[in-house]
Amino acid sequence: MGANMVQFVKTHFPERMGSPQFRASRVVLLVRNPFDAIDSFYNLMMTGTHTATVTPEIREKTAKIWDEYVMKEIRVWIGFHKFWLNQDVPIMLIRYEDLIRKPDKVMLRVLQFVLEVKRMGSFFTERIDRCILDQQKIEGMGSYKPRSGGIGKSMSKYSPELFNKLKAEPDLQNIMSYLGYKDLFDLPPEQWSDLKPLDHYATEYLPSWHDGGQPKFSQVNKGNLARTKNEVTYWNKLKMELGISEVNCDCDKCKAIKNGGQKSDGKDEGEGECKIEQADEKDECEESKK
Repeated sequence: MGANMVQFVKTHFPERMGSPQFRASRVVLLVRNPFDAIDSFYNLMMTGTHTATVTPEIREKTAKIWDEYVMKEIRVWIGFHKFWLNQDVPIMLIRYEDLIRKPDKVMLRVLQFVLEVKRMGSFFTERIDRCILDQQKIEGMGSYKPRSGGIGKSMSKYSPELFNKLKAEPDLQNIMSYLGYKDLFDLPPEQWSDLKPLDHYATEYLPSWHDGGQPKFSQVNKGNLARTKNEVTYWNKLKMELGISEVNCDCDKCKAIKNGGQKSDGKDEGEGECKIEQADEKDECEESKK
């Protein structure tokens, strides 16, 4: 490892673009079942935080766009996992559901993988235990309390019709089966917490060249995104239309929306740029860099 290299890089690619481009020689792929993941992202984008939850009143206001949003995001979820599961590098798959239930077991496997060692002595296991205990103490002391809906509790947001529509997606069926989520289509959500963990809490995939071939790399932040223009949700515009936007704008478009669809009085017609559209463009740009 050279002096100008780092050992770990967190990335959301190809869900969004990051900067700069880099080559990954090994990948730890953290996945989460799509139903909880999509609802969690919705809470993040609607509240702007990782800690707050959308209120029932806002849920009711967004009910008309929820199904459309979910169908967009499921395409992104599928595209993201297809990309990484087709990379010809060593990959360790871990699941969010296993991580929150058995963090010590999962982190032990992750360290084995990234350090390329077969057996872990007490030097590492003691430190893993200490880090987990210290983290629990920190969460108890501070004001930051991550939003946690539990495994499967988001399913109350999905109508039977929407759930069946998702269940009928062949690509989704295949990837969920590959990731060990197939049973979630048939188990009631209250039993999802009993989801069987991955064998030894992780699955390691070896590349085609592992028996002595030429090593390959994954090129990150280069190429097409899973989130195309067709999967973008303009959150600021949506919140403004629902009357819950934090961005104030008096352009003609926004005046019409605020007036219930009625056009403005003609004064300053078409003048000024839309702050809502600017905010969404800025958010889209900033998200692409993360």
